[in-house]
Amino acid sequence: MLSLADTVDLSWDVVIIGAGPAGSATAITLAHLGHRVLLIDEQAAAKYKLGESLPPASVDIVRHFLGDLESETRKPVGLYKTAGNVSTWSSNQPDHADFFFTATGFGLCIDRLAFDEALRLRAIELGASLQRGACFESCTRRSDPSFNWDITLSSGFKTQHHRARYLVDCSGRRAVVSKWLEIPIVENEDRLFAYAQWFSTSIKDDDCFTRIEAVKNGWWYTNRVPSDNNNENKRLVVFYSDKDLPDAKKAGNSKGFYEHLSESTQIAAVLKANAYEPSGAIRGAPANSQRLNEFCGDAWMAVGDAAQAYDPLSSQGIDKALRTASHAGHLIHYALTDEATHSLGADNHFIQQYSQQQQQIWNAYISQRDYYYGIQTRWSDQPFWQRRMKKRTTLLTTIEHPSVLLDIEGQSDRLKAAAARHARDGTND
Repeated sequence: MLSLADTVDLSWDVVIIGAGPAGSATAITLAHLGHRVLLIDEQAAAKYKLGESLPPASVDIVRHFLGDLESETRKPVGLYKTAGNVSTWSSNQPDHADFFFTATGFGLCIDRLAFDEALRLRAIELGASLQRGACFESCTRRSDPSFNWDITLSSGFKTQHHRARYLVDCSGRRAVVSKWLEIPIVENEDRLFAYAQWFSTSIKDDDCFTRIEAVKNGWWYTNRVPSDNNNENKRLVVFYSDKDLPDAKKAGNSKGFYEHLSESTQIAAVLKANAYEPSGAIRGAPANSQRLNEFCGDAWMAVGDAAQAYDPLSSQGIDKALRTASHAGHLIHYALTDEATHSLGADNHFIQQYSQQQQQIWNAYISQRDYYYGIQTRWSDQPFWQRRMKKRTTLLTTIEHPSVLLDIEGQSDRLKAAAARHARDGTND
C-alpha cells in the first residue's frame, strides 16, 4: 500500500478514483490481466456504510471476485446467507419469496465495510497498488503519446502527481472525475433519501429474511447484518422517502423516525418481538436514481454509481457495480492492447460497447423501477406515491409490447412475490 510520501511521480496503465465495490472490482479485473493499476481510496479509515441485500442471482458474481464463500480457510468478508424476501407491498398481506427454490438456495446480506475491504485486499493480492487517504484534485490531458493523463492527488498539505494511460471514475454518486471533466448528471425529479438506524439485541434472532414494507409516505427495509459480537444480533432498519416531503424531514430525528416506524406493521413487529434497541445515531444518504449524460469518453470511463446509481428497491447496487466493473475492466484492457487502433475515445469499438451497454442497463432499470412502484396503489392520494404513479403512467404509454413488462417482472427477486399477487388479484394499476 502506498502513501503520498512514497514517491513524487508515478506512471500507470490505469488510475482508478474510488475504492468501493466498483473501483476494487475494476482494479481486480485489470490487475489480473497484467496492467499496472493504482486504486485510490479517499478514506484513510473506514466509516459507516449501509448494508445491502443481494438476491441469489448475485451470488456467482460475488464468488467470481472473492472466491468460495463457504471455505473454512478464508477470512470472513462480512457476509451471511439470507433465506428469502418478505414484502408487504401491493396489498397489506405479506408475500414470501423463498430462496430455497433458486439455483443457489440463498441470497446474501452484506456488511459493507468488511465486504469493501475484502475486495480491496483482493486487488492488492493480484498486483494493484492501493493508496488510502488521497483525494482526487484534478486531471489534465498530456500530449505525450505514451500517457494521456496527468492526475493530481492530495492528502492534507501533500500533493502527488501521476501519469496514466487511462482514467476510471469510481467515486460513487459524487462522480468527482466526471464533474471535473464537466460531464453533467442528467436532471430528474427523483428525491429519494434513506434514513437508517441500526438496532441491536442480546436475544437470538433467527430471522434470515429481507423485509420490505410500503407505507403511505414511503417504504421500509430491514435485514439482520453480520456482527463481530457473537452475543449480539444487529439489524439495519431504513426508511425511504422523498427528501423534500414533510414526513421525510421528520425521519431525520429520533422522535420522527420512531413515529413513522410505529405506523408500520411488519417491520415494527420484528423489532418488538426480539427486543431490539436503537444503536447509534440515525444516518442519512441519497438513494435517488441518477446517471451521467455520458458514461465514457477519450481515455476515461465512469463505472458503478459514478455512471448510474439506483433506487435501493431494485436490490441491484452491488450486483451492478461488480458486473459492470468486470465488463469495464475487460473492455479497457482490449482498448489498451488493441494494436489496430490508437484511439481510446468514443470511436474505439470497445469503448462504444461499454457506452451502449450502460444505456441498455439504464433503460431496463428505469422500466423495472417504475413497474414495481406502479403496482403499489393503496396510497395513490399521497404525494410520495402520486409521483411514482405518474412515472408508471408514462411507462405504460411508451411500451409497445406488453411482453416487455413480463421481462421486467422476471428481473427482480425482491418483489417477485408482490408482482405475482398483483397479477393474481387483478388489482388495477
